Amino acid sequence: MNNDAETIIKNLEKAGVDYWIERNQIKNENGLPIEFEDHSFMLDIYRDNTQVQVIQKASQVGASTMEILKVLHTARYLGVNQIYTLPTTDDVYKFVPSKVNQIIKMNPCIKRGISPKDIDSVEQKQLGKSFIFFKGTFTEREAIMLTSDCNIHDELDKSKEEVVRDYTSRMGYSKIRRQHFFSTPTIPDFGINKLFEQSDQKHWRFNCPHCSFRQHMDWEKNVDEKRGIYVCQKCKKEITPQEINRYGSWEARYPGRPISGYWISQMNCPWRTAADLIKEKEDAEDDTYFYNYILGLPYLSAEQRIPASLFLRNLTDKEAEAAEDYNVMGIDTGSGTGKGNHVIIGNKTGIFWMGVLTDKEGSDRWQQTAELIKFYDIRVTVIDGQPYTVEALNLARQFPYRVYLCWFKDDPKMLEIVRFFDEQEGKEKDLEDEIKVLASRTKIIDETITALHKHEIKFAMRPDSPTFKLLIDHAQTMYARSVTDKLGQIKREWANTGANDFFLAFIYWHIAMKKRNKYEPNK
Repeated sequence: MNNDAETIIKNLEKAGVDYWIERNQIKNENGLPIEFEDHSFMLDIYRDNTQVQVIQKASQVGASTMEILKVLHTARYLGVNQIYTLPTTDDVYKFVPSKVNQIIKMNPCIKRGISPKDIDSVEQKQLGKSFIFFKGTFTEREAIMLTSDCNIHDELDKSKEEVVRDYTSRMGYSKIRRQHFFSTPTIPDFGINKLFEQSDQKHWRFNCPHCSFRQHMDWEKNVDEKRGIYVCQKCKKEITPQEINRYGSWEARYPGRPISGYWISQMNCPWRTAADLIKEKEDAEDDTYFYNYILGLPYLSAEQRIPASLFLRNLTDKEAEAAEDYNVMGIDTGSGTGKGNHVIIGNKTGIFWMGVLTDKEGSDRWQQTAELIKFYDIRVTVIDGQPYTVEALNLARQFPYRVYLCWFKDDPKMLEIVRFFDEQEGKEKDLEDEIKVLASRTKIIDETITALHKHEIKFAMRPDSPTFKLLIDHAQTMYARSVTDKLGQIKREWANTGANDFFLAFIYWHIAMKKRNKYEPNK
């Protein structure tokens, strides 16, 4: 063992992180030795014992191996229970045998004291009195049954957000309450990127070996794609991956914040050259892959967004309110913001009224909604079925077969985008059942956006209208993403990064228009 490696190990041991080094070094899941001197940008993260830790990372930077070692060390020397989550149970059954179990088997110093049964088990391991549970995030019941002192959430952006929150509640009686979040990012202000933005935001910064300029790697400033090399941002001389690693250290953009955050790009990795990454960029299917998996940065392409121009180019000068046409209404109850009923009213000529109805003395939001239905002679209203189901049902009883409650749920036969229950044949139903509407969330949003592209939906409003601007703002929080469901299947869905109440009201309005067009096509 060379002197540098010995010094590193001693420093690690002083910091309380014993890698169970016997003779030379520990091995990864492939049986290859981890050369500590070539991983110096990871050493501070290994040593970091901050209560809440966040790593926004590129793929294949060694983060999973590090977390496995830290989990095993914590179990053995701190004697606490831990939960390690991955997006799905299927991910767990791939990850644990191929990485966790292999690391244990490859290192006798780690393997010692673990029973053969626990070495090969997948969902649970016991080290002394400590348990490590490996769980997916698409089965809510799993989060309820366990208690923990430390939670590690791997691939956070692909995990089910509400279940990750449930796992946090399992640390209620712990004095340690340690949480590690790490993931390849997806889009800005979501998942790991949202947490990283709240952290102290550590970047790996280094001094140029030629001019001593302090900097951190930036693809546009540090990569000369023509020559296939890294260059200094200031003097433009060539710098090697080893120099970036050797002359660098982690620096926090916001020192003092309680969350310890790191951004790790493949540009930090000494085993990856500029030429390697340039080739990755050329071969990538799209920019999303390159930014997320190679640079470790969030990225949202134009194809994933809903542009403001889609609404602005559908403005019309026609007086929709005065047109001889039946009006329809869409309502989102504002559960996301708690600010009241978000209402959109319009007809085939265009949408002409948008507003937010809030409770006030002498008239609550539901009374005001009823007054609008009467005033504008609304023929079809589609309203969010939750969480104000009772209030919405009372409104529906006041206006029978003119008010419908909508829930987002895919048709199991994949035949219909929207299903109105009063259109279904069969035995006679109660009013509560007949006014139910089920809609495929992804498909109805796609269909509504397509209608905007085809200029089939108009807005009879001024472009400077505050509510029209708010609709655009809410639409721009929406983005399309690919997720893995509980069966391990990848599907496309629409998610949001902020308030989207008016956009959902717009979707409900479009569903109402589909009903109106079906039964009153010539009006």
